[in-house]
Order: sequence, then C-alpha cells, then structure tokens
Amino acid sequence: MIHARKETTGREMGEEYAVLTGEAAGQRLKQAEPDAGGVVPLWHEVPSLPAQAGDYYGLALLKEPVWIWSVPAYFYVGGVAGGGAVLAAALHGKRPLRRLAAWCRVLAFLGTTVGPALLTYDLGRMSRFLNMLRVFRPSSPMSVGSWSLAGTGMVATLALLQGDRASAKPAHLATALGGLMVAGYTGVLLGNSANPLWQDRRRLLPLLFISSAVASTAGVLEMMPLDRKEEGVVQRFGVAGKAGEAACMLAMEHVHQSTPEAAVAMKKGKGGVLWQAAKVALVAGILVELVPGRSPTKRKISGALTTLGAVCLRFALLETGRTAAREPLAATRPQRRKMGW
Repeated sequence: MIHARKETTGREMGEEYAVLTGEAAGQRLKQAEPDAGGVVPLWHEVPSLPAQAGDYYGLALLKEPVWIWSVPAYFYVGGVAGGGAVLAAALHGKRPLRRLAAWCRVLAFLGTTVGPALLTYDLGRMSRFLNMLRVFRPSSPMSVGSWSLAGTGMVATLALLQGDRASAKPAHLATALGGLMVAGYTGVLLGNSANPLWQDRRRLLPLLFISSAVASTAGVLEMMPLDRKEEGVVQRFGVAGKAGEAACMLAMEHVHQSTPEAAVAMKKGKGGVLWQAAKVALVAGILVELVPGRSPTKRKISGALTTLGAVCLRFALLETGRTAAREPLAATRPQRRKMGW
C-alpha cells in the first residue's frame, strides 16, 4: 500500500540527509514528532509567542550552575583572605596592634592557599586551574580572577615571611590590592553570566562581595582573643562591612523591575531559605554587637553569627541562581522587551 505524500514547498531537507544512523539512531524522544509524510514541512510564517506565555513551552532555556559546594566555600575563604589583606596593610607599622596584624597576614595567606585547592576540587584536576594561567584576558573575569588569586597568594606568602618589618610595606600594599580583587571579582564573574538573577544585579554583586568580605574577616577576628585596642579596631572594621552587606542585600531584593520571575528565587526553595538565614544571622550579629557592655562572650557570639550569615549568603547566591535558571520567563522577558514584544 502506497501512502500519498503531503504537499511541501520543495525546500525541505532531503530524506537521505534526515535519516539517523549509528549511535544516534538509538536515542528516544520524550514526545514523538508529528508525522509529515517522511519530511518536516517548512513553516510559512514564524509563530509569535502568546503575550501571556513568553516562555519556551515551559522548558528551561539556561543551564543551571554546575558548581559544587567547594565554589561557594571558596567565595567565603577568598573574602576572608581579601579582608585580612586589607586590614593587615592598614595596621602595618602600628606596634600596639602587631598581633592583630599578624593574624590578618595569616588569614590572607591561608585564604589564598586554600582557595586554589577548593577551586581545583571543583574542577577535578590541578591542570585545569593551571591552564587558566596560560593566557591573560582583561575582558574575562575568570582570567583576571585566576591571575589575581595566583598573584595574591605569592605576595601574601612574601608578606607573611617578612612580618612587620618596614621593608615589607610594598608587599603588604600589593597583598591588599590583590585581596580586594580576589574578594570582588567573584561578584563581577556572577554578574557577567547569562543567569537572569545575577545579571540584573551585576552592579550590586561586587559591592556585596567586598562588603561581605570585610564583615567575614571581622567575624573571624571577633572569635579570637583580643585586647581592648584590638577589639575596637575589629569592631569598627566589622561595622563598616556589616552595614554595607546589609544595605546590598536589601537593595538586591528590590532589583526586580526587569525580571520579577528571577527575584522569586530569593523567596522560595532552598535558595530562599539560605537567603533568609543569611539575613537573620547578619541582623542578629549586629544586634548582639549593639548590646551595651563589653565581654568576650558577646563578641564571640556576634562573630559566630556574622560568620554563619556570610557562609549562608555564598550558598544562597548559588542556589538562587539555580532556581532562577529554571524560570523560562525570566530568561525571555528581557529579550522580548528589547524586541518590543
């Protein structure tokens, strides 16, 4: 029995090129394609998306971030290293604060040493991290970040070995500059991606990461034994970071004019829970610090809450990014607006 072939426009792919053979022939489709008599008919006009839909048949358009836990852990460790490097440079040469400056140098060294290890664990092989150092591209946040991490690690080691000698000032300044880049480039990296949540907040993310790095460093130092002078310095350093972190988090929640669907990720699911936990821990740490009186216990509780909030913030950014990537409308709305749909 011969089936009558449907009329076509004559511009379809030939049957000899449209036959699946070999390994690909074994693939299975979730939904079968409509039978068009052996060929796929050409659309006479491109169908426009309905105004109320705006997605791709309910399917995600973007891939979710594939990073594992070691990447947000690196975000936190790199932030502590950056804040420690800045404070160490500011305290260099001040004899009453020598011990605090030494701890800051240790934090900068450990952060830039553990950081590459965490990144390598995510990448799977050390050679993949080293391959990123083969070229330097100023237009690539990943390239700038890799070189900043490697360079800061070297000068942080030099600053640690030189200690508080006067000749170590150039190394301390170089470490502080590199620390700022290590703490902030991660925000630029996220904002430079296609993820709608991160892209909408690309101007806030570097400020959030840098201010949170200052708060994270202060949180670690608050859990150490400090004298009155050291405690005063750490407290002032931490207030600046915590205030900046709280302001940036509040601003990020209100940046939803272009993609309100992506902003929902900060209120639901695992990412929403982590985001709220980061806010609660940060505010609780600030409130504990505002309680009248000075005591090591109060200071350590404030430092522990600040540290908890900083860690939750890094993991919240990853999880909310994953949730936002699953929202088709969050990805299509900006393009549709640019096209005037």
